[in-house]
Amino acid sequence: MGLRMRCPAFRMWLVLLVVAAGLAGWSSPASTHTFSKAYHIGLQAPGQGTVHLYAEEYGRGRPILLLHGLGASTFTWRNLIPELSRRNRVIAIDFKGFGRSEKPFTQAYSPYDHANLVLDFIRKRRFRDLTIIGHSYGGAIAMMVTLRLNELEPGRVRDLVLMNAPTYQQPGTAFVDFMRLPVIPYAALMLIPPELTTWLSLDKVQSEKLHISELRAYAAPFYEAAARHALITTARRIVPQHMESLTARYPSVRQRTLVIWCDADRTVPVETGIRLVKALPRGQLKVLTGCGHVPQDERPEAVLDLIGSFLRG
Repeated sequence: MGLRMRCPAFRMWLVLLVVAAGLAGWSSPASTHTFSKAYHIGLQAPGQGTVHLYAEEYGRGRPILLLHGLGASTFTWRNLIPELSRRNRVIAIDFKGFGRSEKPFTQAYSPYDHANLVLDFIRKRRFRDLTIIGHSYGGAIAMMVTLRLNELEPGRVRDLVLMNAPTYQQPGTAFVDFMRLPVIPYAALMLIPPELTTWLSLDKVQSEKLHISELRAYAAPFYEAAARHALITTARRIVPQHMESLTARYPSVRQRTLVIWCDADRTVPVETGIRLVKALPRGQLKVLTGCGHVPQDERPEAVLDLIGSFLRG
């Protein structure tokens, strides 16, 4: 999912509310994945105690870890996993509070909180020579995780693929600004069917390409109050503390890094990708046309071609 919220006219709101009323009766869909292994794993991080994250694993070979964006889950990788797992061991996780992972009613949903759990996951699964692929918020977390591992355990991360990742300070989106309002986001997400709020939060290009069953799958977790709390709290705390000191360390990331962007992204502009590649000693930028904020949904074949060439290189 993207981070923006569109504001359709009142007439459109009425139409969507009628449609959403029908969707609200749907039950949560089963996963479309056929995985080789799915599990929950207990992880520890400072100030969080034990948190159980959901993970799926596919294939064999050198490991690839997939980190989804804000409001998404392992479902966002459905178009990439079959091809990536033909030659690699592919691991997709749900961040704390999202998908099928545990959703504590706490305030520990900062980028550092999420990154610390991913760090413990990598250590517990004993991954080395790892490729991390992160989309949007997951790309920002991938950078934080890589910086930390490079300091403490060099050799864990082999290379990176970052897609439309908000790796620098930028103006807040309408979606994030709305989530920062007092009380109102909790009331809105409780009263409005998740399919409608999910549709409003999607990038325009992505929403036009999604089948209604896919929209339903994105929305399903947010029937849980705990998931709505996690989304709101993560959005409110989305900017990491000490952002300037964090971004100043990007030139120390010497891993090969493929940066993929969409030219029509209005959530995280392509200028962010250009700036990131300039900071990374071994970064390369590939810009895709005809897509917005979620290339794995909008241009999956092109994304797979780019990642495949990168990994072979």
